[in-house]
Amino acid sequence: MNYNRNRHQKTAGVIRYSCGILFMLFTFCYLFFIQGEILAEAQHVYSNGITQYSILIGAIIIAFVLQILQWLVSLASRLPARFHALTYVPSSMVLAIISSVNKDVMVSFSFGAWLWIMPLVLAVYAITVILIKNLFDESQDYFKGLKNLLYTNYIILLALILGAGSIPQTSDVYHYELKTERLLLERDYEAACRVGEKSLRSSVRLTQLRMYALAQQGLLPERIFEYPQYYGAQGLFDIADSASSHRFDSKFIFYMLGARCHSSVATTDRYFELLLADSLWNQTTADYYLCSLLLENRMKEFHEKLPLYYNLSDTVVSPYDSLPKAYREALLVMADADSAYVGKLYFHGDSVATLSDTAMVSSYREYCGMKTGVPDVLERVNKAHRIFGKTFWWYHDYSDIAIGEIKKRRKK
Repeated sequence: MNYNRNRHQKTAGVIRYSCGILFMLFTFCYLFFIQGEILAEAQHVYSNGITQYSILIGAIIIAFVLQILQWLVSLASRLPARFHALTYVPSSMVLAIISSVNKDVMVSFSFGAWLWIMPLVLAVYAITVILIKNLFDESQDYFKGLKNLLYTNYIILLALILGAGSIPQTSDVYHYELKTERLLLERDYEAACRVGEKSLRSSVRLTQLRMYALAQQGLLPERIFEYPQYYGAQGLFDIADSASSHRFDSKFIFYMLGARCHSSVATTDRYFELLLADSLWNQTTADYYLCSLLLENRMKEFHEKLPLYYNLSDTVVSPYDSLPKAYREALLVMADADSAYVGKLYFHGDSVATLSDTAMVSSYREYCGMKTGVPDVLERVNKAHRIFGKTFWWYHDYSDIAIGEIKKRRKK
């Protein structure tokens, strides 16, 4: 008798502890690596910025609380060892509710379908527990072997984990936004620039966050076209400052540029006009302005304004070669075609300078050859993007086509 009791206790202990460890590992990893940024944003929104959420501590606390909930359910239900994993149903449902927080819920809080799903699941669960206890003899479970009991429990636990993990419907771009936002607040600008850097998908907000990260490192005009630019000058900042519910909003960008945008200022052009006419502007402000002209393909204005913010006089040695990458690429686009092939910057018949960056000049020749060498438009756009997608040249010639294709896919 004592031998069988000890054997039963050991078997039950292996099942309990193994299921507990697996569930806590999943919960922690899920909340820390996948849902952490969303929960941090949600706490900021719901507390009006008064409290902050620690992704690490929050994941640990929630994992332990859910495990305690399972322990209470296990004590109350006393299910046979074969169905022990069913005691994780309430914990899995709470985890699913927590992870169902998304952008829409944060804008307008609502439990949504959970108001009827939760009572229904709990009612079905209570009936299932009663039926199992009445139909199955727990004493017979221990003669089936530990392996068979573990398999049954692991299958149930896997189903619960998959169910909880399949609830969120948040896009990868939104995850990129939140992670970039957190890294900016931590002032880790290099890491912020690496978030989702290989993805061609983006959003207005994600683009603004990335441009801010580049600007803080003094790299905005150097690397601006390394990222998808689908929104023109709007991808630099939000003139209306409408994202005030976020942890990082446009006021951070305005402070960096020199002055916050007044509500009476309706356009980006007007904001730059007022700011650049004052003594508050800095080099970052000038680069934001010049980049906004490039993003809008306002090449004539760019050519006129560039000398106002960069010393291009003959007193400086090779002034054009010291310009940031995007500006040099723009000057090649504007120059007379034949002259640009050899690095000569001719504008309206006037010789300005010669670029000594032979690698860039050679790439520009190759790019121009590709434009005329591929007759099909979409094939040319895609081929040019694979090789020159991180240059102003590609943006200048093909961004409208690419944006049009993206809009068509979204409509579908």
